Amino acid sequence: MVILPCLKSMTWVMENKNLPPANRVAVINLKLQDYKRTPANESEVKFQLSTVTLEPMLRSMAYINEQLSAPANKVAVINLKLQDTDTSSGESEVKFQVSRDTLGAMLRSMAYIREQLSNSVELSSEILSKRPRKKRNGSHP
Repeated sequence: MVILPCLKSMTWVMENKNLPPANRVAVINLKLQDYKRTPANESEVKFQLSTVTLEPMLRSMAYINEQLSAPANKVAVINLKLQDTDTSSGESEVKFQVSRDTLGAMLRSMAYIREQLSNSVELSSEILSKRPRKKRNGSHP
């Protein structure tokens, strides 16, 4: 049985926030933990997602999540093919395994990223400015 790296964490940042939704991208950073090495080795994979590239990824991940619902399926293998300007082939491949819980967390993050990629700038700034007011002791409601 082949032991693949496990997803340790996923972080992301939004680039081009002030541009129209079609021009925005999210930069995803995955940290993978490789347990087959001693000591365990950690690697990072960084890639960009636009609304166009995020949708098929979300559909695939949702399908994988359904497969993990079966009691026999404990982990799934994710195989990302990334367009890579650093290699001569222009493509790189990253394989890692995820549990159902980890994949669920990834799906929630990706759904939030989709919202951020598609929301207008004005809507995002309105939400941020609507903070609940603090009640003062002894003041009227």
